[in-house]
Amino acid sequence: MKQQVNLYLSEFRVKKDSLTPLLMGQVLAGIAITMVAVTALNYFMRWQVSTELADLEKILIEETRKTNRLDSELARRSQSSDLSSRLDRAEANLSSSRQISEFLSETKLGNVNGFSEYFKDLSRASAAGIALSKFEFSEGGDEVLISGKVVDSALVPLYVNNIKQGQSPLKYSRFSPSISRDGVDGQLFLFELSNKSE
Repeated sequence: MKQQVNLYLSEFRVKKDSLTPLLMGQVLAGIAITMVAVTALNYFMRWQVSTELADLEKILIEETRKTNRLDSELARRSQSSDLSSRLDRAEANLSSSRQISEFLSETKLGNVNGFSEYFKDLSRASAAGIALSKFEFSEGGDEVLISGKVVDSALVPLYVNNIKQGQSPLKYSRFSPSISRDGVDGQLFLFELSNKSE
């Protein structure tokens, strides 16, 4: 009897070695080509990034230069605005000074130079036994009220006479004296000198 064997069935096939030198060479060549391609791509990307970085550095330098220029311009403008605000204040002060000067020149205010000469004359006119307790100047020094205490009522006319020897406009005043005893014991006298017209 003849038996036929089917050699095409999978169990009868000869198993081939899957790792052949040719296949291994092809795999190694593929890996080498891939590595070269990745390396080339990496170098290309580095070159591109370094070019972009150089361009960005140039832009940064230019923008920094512009910023510095703008800062100096702003500082110059702020100085000029500060200057203009100071000029505005100075002009306002000048205008108000002119208005005050015009007002003073048109108005009779009496003594506009101060009262230091009055105080000098009041202190020079003083004598032993006289104590001033109050003085008032009104109407620019045209009206004067002086009050105090004396140990003797005869000192009041002497004090008025000493005032008339002074340098201030007090020497032209016509004082009306008022003298009274101070308290019950009567040791001191109260006096009041006034040139106010009643």
